[in-house]
Amino acid sequence: MSLLGTMSIAPPPSYPCESLCKLPEATVHFNSSVREQENTEDLFRRLNARHRWQETRLIRLSGVRIYKLENGKDKIVAEEAAGVEYTAPATETFTITSGKGSGFVRHRVFQRLMKVEEKRIRVNKDPDSLITPENYALEVVGTDRIGDSDCLVVHAVPKRKEIDLFEGKIWIDNQAFAIVKITGHLAKSPSFWIKQVDFVRDYQKIGGFWLLSREEAISAVRIFGKETLTVDYRNYTVNDF
Repeated sequence: MSLLGTMSIAPPPSYPCESLCKLPEATVHFNSSVREQENTEDLFRRLNARHRWQETRLIRLSGVRIYKLENGKDKIVAEEAAGVEYTAPATETFTITSGKGSGFVRHRVFQRLMKVEEKRIRVNKDPDSLITPENYALEVVGTDRIGDSDCLVVHAVPKRKEIDLFEGKIWIDNQAFAIVKITGHLAKSPSFWIKQVDFVRDYQKIGGFWLLSREEAISAVRIFGKETLTVDYRNYTVNDF
């Protein structure tokens, strides 16, 4: 059995791109003074405001997800496609449309991830919403440009070792205060058999919202070696009534 089935792969938290006009402008300079941006509380506040803004405006969301698991030899073990329908405030359903490869992996890994996500949506607990002062210490470590976004690069350190938390870097659009990219590793292994889980989450801007475009999680599994799980997010439709 692939132990990646116990991992936490995030549902799309969906950050809108409209400016938070009621918030004061950020003091961001693309030089050494960025390290002096000491008001991480303000950064948390802006991220949380962005998330709350999205929660009140994202009414319906549909798309397609492609799940794929590869072994250490880059051989595809299993692949599955599913249509996804989200309706506010807390309903998400998956419809499997195709699959190939190991039926065991598809059932015990991919479909388990879908069920975990449906439950997480019901209780309103996605990983990005956990980026709060209670859970993380943030430090601005530089700037970078990803696509059309000028970003603050932030080092996130979890305050506790929990599976839902991570240590790594967050790229934050310094105008929209939307998350553009996250890289890191889980703060706590989901299993004794998994030595470490490294991941990358990439986001895209669609229809006024920032949505997940791709996730990749690489685990070092004791005895069995490396496994790579990817989820591609395609064909989004947002608030189409």
